[in-house]
Amino acid sequence: MKSLNSKLFDVSIWALIISFIVVVNLNYNYKHWKGENSVIVNEIKSYYGYLPAAFIYNDIALEFTRNNKELRRKFWRTETPIGKFVLRTSGGMAMLFLPFFAAAHLVAESLGYAADGYSLPYRLALVISSVFYLMLGAIFLRKFLLKYFSKPVVAITILATILATNLLWYVTIEAAMSHAYSFALISIFIFVIDNWYRKQSIKNTIFIGLLVGIISLIRPVNIIIVILLILWKVTTWEDTKTRIVFLINKWPLIILMIVMFTIVWMPQFIYWKYVSGSFLYYSYPEDQGFFFLNPQLFNTILSWRKGFFIYTPVMIFAVMGVGLLYKNKKEFFWPVVVYTLFAWYITSSWWSWWYGGSLGLRPFIDSYGVLAIGLATFLTWVSRLSYINKTIFITLFILAAALGGWHTAKYRGGSIHWVAMTKEAYFESFWDERPTGEWHEKIRYPDFKLAKQGIYKYADETEEESTKHK
Repeated sequence: MKSLNSKLFDVSIWALIISFIVVVNLNYNYKHWKGENSVIVNEIKSYYGYLPAAFIYNDIALEFTRNNKELRRKFWRTETPIGKFVLRTSGGMAMLFLPFFAAAHLVAESLGYAADGYSLPYRLALVISSVFYLMLGAIFLRKFLLKYFSKPVVAITILATILATNLLWYVTIEAAMSHAYSFALISIFIFVIDNWYRKQSIKNTIFIGLLVGIISLIRPVNIIIVILLILWKVTTWEDTKTRIVFLINKWPLIILMIVMFTIVWMPQFIYWKYVSGSFLYYSYPEDQGFFFLNPQLFNTILSWRKGFFIYTPVMIFAVMGVGLLYKNKKEFFWPVVVYTLFAWYITSSWWSWWYGGSLGLRPFIDSYGVLAIGLATFLTWVSRLSYINKTIFITLFILAAALGGWHTAKYRGGSIHWVAMTKEAYFESFWDERPTGEWHEKIRYPDFKLAKQGIYKYADETEEESTKHK
């Protein structure tokens, strides 16, 4: 009974319950899966395409789409040098979708829907999968944070991370995008590596290898999570040298991790070999890549188009907390800082640093489990301040969280544009969910062609320049 009562009054558990209720309620109200051209759209076509191609059409080379325009629209593909078609994204998401796809496939016909991979049961299954992985990640994030922070701090951290950021958008309207899944897996990864450094068990070792495999198979750039594994709780240069020696001495376990990683990636290597002739294949168009010598570091965090701090303001406090780690929880400072800087740099180097249609900078969502350490540190620091200072910071935090929620509502209403926001457009529609008449005159599109060359201008600027030269 005592254990039951302690759980009933555990605010961190209630934070999970509240988050789950809010997410499910929003999905139920939106019923986004009901639209025929919903859920399986844009990048999701490629994430998901492996499953209908393999299990319904029995053709992973997508030959069945060659002379069928309707089917071609359902698969995000490019042609390879050997004349076959390849899905643009790697298959990590398909692995996570698979059990939900299978369940939908089993019941589709009995419910009166086509067992074609795209009817309502499949779309609903993908939305359910997003909520499932979100909550799984939140559960493990809570378990990890409770080792180092109080229950109230953990509760607020979880609520803010899920409900006051753009993560909420990616478990509702765009529920099958990769970011909530990556957030979940990286949160689990943090929990597992923390346990591994306490006890290097075979089970934890296997889990680490599998997690690095699936996390990087979803988004290859997320391979940088190995930084966390290498630097976990390293505080000095001497610690770094000691850690390297430690890992070398644990070489049998490191090899086991690599084997597990390879097992996860093996189907992808085989797939690429079959459709392209090479075990490694860059499946995006050649004109889409990274400009590592021209990272848009400022734009990714402070531009009005997609600035991380502007459209996800509560994360300002998470970054402040990362700075506070040095004095308050130094064992997390270097792994979190180094990982975050790498993630920021890589995100800023992609040709389309605004990442297409999205609310804020969606790639940062993947790292919210890591940034939660900073957010919990900030909240702990605030709890120790004087009454006046505490009141000021709590007020600012609540306002930032509310603003993040308001941004989600505005993005759904259309008054935050998916790619063309400006400072003028932002303030023109600040109090409106739907865009005003003048708002449309204040947005400015980027020049996509120049962006693919690493040159960033507005489309109207290049139009004016070309007119002058005529």
